[in-house]
Amino acid sequence: MAESRCEIFCVGNAVADILARPVDALADPGASQPLDEVALGPGGNSVNTGVALARLGSRVRIAAALGNDRLGRMIREVVREKGVDDANLVAVDGFRTSTSLVLIQANGERRLLHFRGASAAFAENHIDWGLVNGAQIFHCASAFALPAFDGAPFERAIARAKRLGCLTSINVCWDTKNRWLPLLQPALQHADFIFPNVDEGYQLTGEREPAAIARRLQSHGVKTVVVKLGAAGCYVQGPSGSFTSPGFKVSPVDTTGAGDCFAAAFLAEISRGATLEEAARFANAAGALSTLGMGGADSAPTRLQVVEFMGRC
Repeated sequence: MAESRCEIFCVGNAVADILARPVDALADPGASQPLDEVALGPGGNSVNTGVALARLGSRVRIAAALGNDRLGRMIREVVREKGVDDANLVAVDGFRTSTSLVLIQANGERRLLHFRGASAAFAENHIDWGLVNGAQIFHCASAFALPAFDGAPFERAIARAKRLGCLTSINVCWDTKNRWLPLLQPALQHADFIFPNVDEGYQLTGEREPAAIARRLQSHGVKTVVVKLGAAGCYVQGPSGSFTSPGFKVSPVDTTGAGDCFAAAFLAEISRGATLEEAARFANAAGALSTLGMGGADSAPTRLQVVEFMGRC
């Protein structure tokens, strides 16, 4: 499998997620708090996106860092089982696997306690560009979550993928150090797609309206901006126009990884030759379905499930 070409090459972080629900508040020190569900599963933006792509029928390869530990072995085993090519999933000596404690509220929203671990060591020299060659799309799933990629290394990676003939895509994470646009701006001139949500878009541009966010990001060179609107769907502004694609009404269990699943579904459709409108509707449906189960990667829907869901709505 490692020698075959992939349709989508996905770079990002790999995280072991420990999920608990419902957690609307924490108990007092020394007290115990009952839970309805607890789960351990694969997570992180590259893993969530990669598994979602595989479930949707895309040939996908992920590049990320693991520790040489039991959690790292668990993640590798699961992504292989789900049909993701792990040839560029590297184990880094001296680091433990990145881990998140995901505290899920009764309404499906969540808070994360995150240990960065091996993701802090993942750098541009870990990407095997021979495995990128031939991919249709090069997707950076974790902008701001890989500190060794910050700034110039990130721009170099996006530019190199463009030279190899890939469409390039960026999914935005929260920048806990509050650097935002100055850090990301050099790479935007090489980006075909970017997927901020409204809050991330505001931090990047100072704008609150999706159309204004999109205009500002396009002024830095991005060709198509897809602003994720949560349950309301998404706003898309491309080279030839803009539109809003409405969301699908569901009762969410856990929103972990929904944005990753949305981006995966959008790119899966683009790789199949879909229009922006078709990709946006499909991504809205996939993102909604992903909130009906626990965890990011584990709750990603199949293509058949998305198509049947859209047919009922």
